[in-house]
Amino acid sequence: MGTRRKAILVALIVVGALTLFMCVGAIGATQQDVSVSATINATLELNMPTTSVTWTGAQAIPGTTVTAPITATINSNKAYALKVTQNHVLTGTGTTPPTIASANFTFGATNPTGGTYNAPAGTEFGTAVRVIEGARGSGLSTTITYSLTVPWDQAPDTYTATHTYTATQP
Repeated sequence: MGTRRKAILVALIVVGALTLFMCVGAIGATQQDVSVSATINATLELNMPTTSVTWTGAQAIPGTTVTAPITATINSNKAYALKVTQNHVLTGTGTTPPTIASANFTFGATNPTGGTYNAPAGTEFGTAVRVIEGARGSGLSTTITYSLTVPWDQAPDTYTATHTYTATQP
């Protein structure tokens, strides 16, 4: 056999081996797509460790102003708003109970990180009054400072009201 024939034979063997190797590789390979999805629901948490504000007669003296801070912390993965509603003005006991005017019982709130609104000091309680608003985040904390100015002519009594704080995602 001549050199040329040997070269052609070697070339045919190499090409055949490469073709066989490529076909075997293609036959042995396979693929499969995996579809991945994750649904993240809106999440909103409100934590208020202090659930009672009490001033004693030794503190709430006519002609003085007393204050008390409470905290609220929000975790929200969307923009949020915190509002407060009171069931009625500070009201005493008895058949014709005395009241303390809304202007004498107010609050203010600090602006949390990312906050876009905070109620200024002197904000009167009422129905769905804005306390704070802001962007999403966790550990968004505000200090809400209650302030009670006791008029000189206020009747002695124990005055109460209930405040309901509601966090929403507008």
